[in-house]
Parts: sequence; C-alpha cells; structure tokens
Amino acid sequence: MSDEEKLRRHNKLYQTVTTQTSHTWATSLAKMLLEQLGGQNLAKQTPFIPKDQLEGSYIRAKKRLFLFDYDGTLAPIVKVPSMATPSAPTLEALEKLSADPNNIVYIISGRDGEFLEQHLGHIKNLGMSAEHGGFIREPGSKEWRNFTENLDMDWMGEVLEIFKYYTERTTGSAIEVKKSSITWHYRSSDPEWGLFQCHQCQDLLENNLARKRPIEVLVGKKNLEVRPIAVNKGEIVKRILYFNPDAEFIFCAGDDKTDEDMFRALLLFQGDETVVLDPPLSVTLLAGKDNKYEPEKLAIRREDIFTTAVGHSSKRTLAVWHVTTPEEIVDHMLHLVADVTGEKVEAKIAQEAEKSNL
Repeated sequence: MSDEEKLRRHNKLYQTVTTQTSHTWATSLAKMLLEQLGGQNLAKQTPFIPKDQLEGSYIRAKKRLFLFDYDGTLAPIVKVPSMATPSAPTLEALEKLSADPNNIVYIISGRDGEFLEQHLGHIKNLGMSAEHGGFIREPGSKEWRNFTENLDMDWMGEVLEIFKYYTERTTGSAIEVKKSSITWHYRSSDPEWGLFQCHQCQDLLENNLARKRPIEVLVGKKNLEVRPIAVNKGEIVKRILYFNPDAEFIFCAGDDKTDEDMFRALLLFQGDETVVLDPPLSVTLLAGKDNKYEPEKLAIRREDIFTTAVGHSSKRTLAVWHVTTPEEIVDHMLHLVADVTGEKVEAKIAQEAEKSNL
C-alpha cells in the first residue's frame, strides 16, 4: 500500500473517530443490520421476464406503452452521474420503438430536463418526464410542462441548508439542486461513512421537516432526495395511461425505490376484469378551470402489463418480473422491434390461434 493511500485511509478513520461517539456509531450500525436482515426475511424471488409471453403480447397489441427509468435501467450506475450516457444499442432501441406509430415511449427519470434533452432529445416522438414526475415533455413536443408551479416550494431552502451541513462533514459528497427537488449524493464518499451520514440526515429530515412541510424523503442508490409529496413517477404513469386508455400492452422498467411508484400505479386489477381510471392528480394539476375530465375505461388486460425490476431477483419490489442488468432491458427491446416483421407477426398470430383452439 502506498503512503498516499495509507494517509487517505487514516484521515477517513480519524474523521470518524473524532466526530462521532461510540454510542452513536453502535446505534447506527445496529439499525443498518436490522434493516438488512428485515429485507432478507421479507424478500421473494421475482421471476425472470418470459421472452415468449412478452413477444406474443407485443405483437397482438394495436397500441403499446413503454415506460423506462434511465439510471440503472437503460444506463448502468456510474460514480460520476454526468458520465451515464446512453450506449449505441440503447439509442437504437429507443429510436426504433419510437418510430413505430403503434408505440408510445417515455423516459421517466429523476434527471433534469437539460440532461434528458442533451442525450435523448434528438429521438423523434420520444416522451420524457424529468425530476421524478415534476416535469413532462409529451412526444413530438419541445415544451416542458411544470407540475410544481402551483405547489408550495419554500421548503427547498431549508433542505438545502441541511444538506450543506452534511456535505461539509462527508468528503466526496455533493448537492444537486433541481427545479422541483434536491438530492444529496455520496457516491464518491467513503461507503461506510457516507451511508452512516445518509441515515443521520434521513432521520433528521423525516422526524422534523417532513412533519411540517409537504415533502417526501427518498433513499436512492448512494443518494438522498427530497421532493414534493404530490409529485412522483407513479402520477406520471397514471397521466400517460389516462390519455392512452386504448393501450393493449404496457412495459414498465425501473431499478430503485422511486420506480416502485410506477409499479404501484400499474397495480390496476383488484379482482376485476376491467379497470376504470379516475382523472389522476397529474392531469387535474395542469387543467384549466373549465376543463372537465371523466373516468376512462382501460383496454389493458392483467397479463399484458410487464412491470420489470432491474437487479437481483430477491430484491423487494412490486414489479412482477425482473432482469439482471440494463443491457438485458435493451436486448429485449431490440428483440421486440426486430420481430415485428410481416412474416413473423403472421406466424406468431397463427401460433397463438392454434393454442387457443386446443
């Protein structure tokens, strides 16, 4: 080990010892252990997405919805967020999906609109939602619509001061201020110290500020985010579905806690064969006083909704299916668009008809 590495490690350990009592350290360690043990006990195995079922449903559908998270779903998680650029296969898959007039494709990300436009804005007919549902840009449009413009956002200054306090005490951490949310990143910090500080900051926010302000505290991958409680990815999914009630196929993929809001929004069936969707908050927030919205009857069937978590099959999720890596998501999409040719569609339809007659 080099002298520089020895010094770096010594400084991190020295900072921990001199700024935290043994009682605080022990309490935090016990809490993390209990959380990990609880997660393992409650975990279930999520099955791998069935390729044939996905393909058959895709081919049969006259209208399809694709709803993708970005980081960890279409692009791998990297230490420097700005380096998480889409690969050539990812761009190819999105371009081909969006080029099909039967497909409605959205990226629903925690990223800001500037990042999404820079890397994906050139793709024709691609819809985008930024900042976990705070903003939306419809397919074919260049205009971003703001869901937070009528919400109380005064809390952002208070959260910023709290994040500054923890940034000063966590080497390598950084604050990302967006238009509708604030995120504290510790991906480049010492892993143990960063996680410890994250738990401390989370406790402070949840037990104080969140009790008197309309905010929600989210723990992500190496980050802590605070956003308005009325805005999330699930509301965006409901909006897209409400304006596309004739969709007969839905593929929704994500990898972290914020994406569970999307999966939750797609738990549409409660034993009934048909679903009626009331106008969601993401529709009424931007509605004018004279606009009237009625409940919409959806065409989707339970078996044609493919909620898909990216990661290990044992992680806790509301998704029905899983894949292991972002590359697998892209491979599935490229496979779907490659299969939609005249001969293959006819063969698949004939095969499905033969099965139904047996």
